[in-house]
Order: sequence, then C-alpha cells, then structure tokens
Amino acid sequence: MKIVCKIGDVIEKSGLKDSYIAREVGGVSQKTVYNWRKGISYPTFEKSFILAKILSCKVDDLAELEEEE
Repeated sequence: MKIVCKIGDVIEKSGLKDSYIAREVGGVSQKTVYNWRKGISYPTFEKSFILAKILSCKVDDLAELEEEE
C-alpha cells in the first residue's frame, strides 16, 4: 500500500495562499506548505489536524491509502 497525497488538491480548491496557510499552521514556512502541496514532504500528525481545520476538511481528505499492484 502507498499513501497518495491530496493536500495540493485541497489547498487549490480552498483558494488559500501558501503564505496564509503557513502563518495559520504556525511554525512552518511558505516553502514547507509548497512542499506539502507537491508531495515532497508531509505535515506531522499534529500539523495535519491543524491544516485540515484551516482547510475546512477532514484529515482523511488530505491523503488516501492506495493498494499497490
């Protein structure tokens, strides 16, 4: 199984800017949010819940577990 990151899609649909999200999450840079969007890195467990709250979604909406063939 592998994790498919959907953070970029959720952020894009929200219309929020990386700079705003970084400020609201706290303790992360705009570059970090960019990396989350691109699937280069992932937020910590705690930051995932904060991010979901900012984006008005559930943590489950940020990623999907996919079976590998």
